[in-house]
Amino acid sequence: MQTLLFYDIETSGLNPAFDQVLTFACIRTDLSLNEIGREDIVIRLRKDIVPSPWAFLTHKLDAQILETGICEYDAALKIHGLLNTPQTISIGYNSLGFDDEFLRFLFYRNLLDPYSHQFANGCSRMDMLPITLIYYLFCAQALSWPVLENGQPTMKLEHLTRQNKFKTSGRAHEAMSDVESVVGLAEAFSKYSRIWSYVQSFFDKNDDLKRMNSLQSSKLSQAYGMDLALMVSVSFGADCNYMAPVVYVGGSVPYKNQSLWIRLDKDRLFDRIDEAFGVYDLITIRKKPGDQLFILPVLDRFWEKLSPGSRTVCIRNLDFIKQNMSGFDKTVSFHQNFKYPQVPDIDPDADLYQSGFFSFQDKKEIAIFHKAEEKNRCQIAQGFQSDRVRMLAQRILVRNFNENPGCAPEFCAHLKCLCGSDPEESIKGYKADVKLTCAKALDELEKIETETMQSFDSGQKDLLKWLKVHIQGQLSFFADAF
Repeated sequence: MQTLLFYDIETSGLNPAFDQVLTFACIRTDLSLNEIGREDIVIRLRKDIVPSPWAFLTHKLDAQILETGICEYDAALKIHGLLNTPQTISIGYNSLGFDDEFLRFLFYRNLLDPYSHQFANGCSRMDMLPITLIYYLFCAQALSWPVLENGQPTMKLEHLTRQNKFKTSGRAHEAMSDVESVVGLAEAFSKYSRIWSYVQSFFDKNDDLKRMNSLQSSKLSQAYGMDLALMVSVSFGADCNYMAPVVYVGGSVPYKNQSLWIRLDKDRLFDRIDEAFGVYDLITIRKKPGDQLFILPVLDRFWEKLSPGSRTVCIRNLDFIKQNMSGFDKTVSFHQNFKYPQVPDIDPDADLYQSGFFSFQDKKEIAIFHKAEEKNRCQIAQGFQSDRVRMLAQRILVRNFNENPGCAPEFCAHLKCLCGSDPEESIKGYKADVKLTCAKALDELEKIETETMQSFDSGQKDLLKWLKVHIQGQLSFFADAF
């Protein structure tokens, strides 16, 4: 039976490769939104995770809560099983923009398939945030829409929940409470069955590709001889009604699942030249089939949702392209052939994309690791031929089963780097970003205490005190233990 798995997570920070999922909550329903069951999982904070102060001030998880949790490895197995239950459609709020990538890295560093919940055994994904935008734009009667003091709409889940009085069991940013809010949104939207069915098709890769292949049928596309569309995304903001006119310029050469789109509603778009490459510095959007970027044809009823200013600038930019095709084609070719730079000293935790899928041999060693008795895992891991699998397996043992760090020599160096702020000793991610260190977290805490402490309630002040003591303890541990 096909089911919907509504879920939400709270995390130690914003970096999916280096931060940790701390709570996972979910509600499973049938397609009519009748509840089948729910899970609420708390995960212990790992010793090698330096908490991001603002993340903890948002979700307000503290030591008392986190100490009740299970280890990350056991949680990863459980969450992976929930999302990979056959015929499961996993769905959250901004889940494709945030939660899903966190889970992908959670699965990866715990030697589980990071992608199977997207396609295997009838499983797939959806995201309620872009669905909410479609209802806001084209079926406004489905909800009461909150407005900020500046008069602009807001798509924050907590505001939608409060405005529409969704029934929840806790406060905002508690994982289960947020899941209940997402279910409330689905219940409100599903009353409009035609559009509810329509928005779900955006997450079907084949349907998404069909839409992209039919863009030439619009009058504007025919007039300019281009594949023009309207893209819907919360990232565009309320000022432009969460919509932007775009032109499809082909697919990426090195990344076969990426289509490339140029945004057309920015004034003086073609005045900027990237001197290093001699091409226009355009706003290029990379889209994958079935992702959270929704593509609409340039039909009158959709085009009218753009602001008059956006429509005017779009036509002006299209005219410029038509008159300067050689420069535009050179720019498009540059983006089509662009490759993400390799990070030579990338940390194993972040090496999901750069090294690609696990090989057949990797999977054989991974299966051996998961099936082995706990007491034998350290010795077994040391014999693995794959450097990546061996290092990840050794880290699992140190992080979750109190294995002596001596069984993972490279991990000792990893922990040492968590002390300070020396760029030469930073832990590198896949975007050449770095893992948060104790020194940087303490600097952030000091800034918070200086600039905003007076506005906090007693609970937040107590949380800041705990964070400071915890991070100072980590600093001493990392400095002295190895």
